[in-house]
Amino acid sequence: MSALAIPTVPAREVPARSRGHLQLVGPGYVAPVPQRVEPTRPAEVARPAVRLTARGRLVRSLLVLTVALTAAVTGGSWLGGLAADAQGYQGPVERVSVATGDTLWAIAAGTATEGEDVREVVDEIVELNGLGSSELVAGQQLLVPAG
Repeated sequence: MSALAIPTVPAREVPARSRGHLQLVGPGYVAPVPQRVEPTRPAEVARPAVRLTARGRLVRSLLVLTVALTAAVTGGSWLGGLAADAQGYQGPVERVSVATGDTLWAIAAGTATEGEDVREVVDEIVELNGLGSSELVAGQQLLVPAG
């Protein structure tokens, strides 16, 4: 038998070329060792602690709306009170000393001019003196609108 001698070529690495699914190989080709690459995980999305249903979202929205409306009404009445205090009685006043048995109505009726509503004068006296109630003490000094 006769044998044909084929010279061997030393092995060398050939960079892989991307040609679809085909790859050229020749004598002495050594397949490159694939590098193990750890797959990257997408960043975990933080989940809310509680997942609300449509009814839960509606209740939450109504609760927020109620709190906001309450805060707006409270703030508006407070600011309105400040504005009303700033626009208080601007006319002349006189000082009156409260005697035993005097009432706001009696004092207001004594200082009201003819045709003036006594209720408005009572309101002005309360506003001028910052009274929280209609309780008067003998000897107390009150500012009243000068008629």
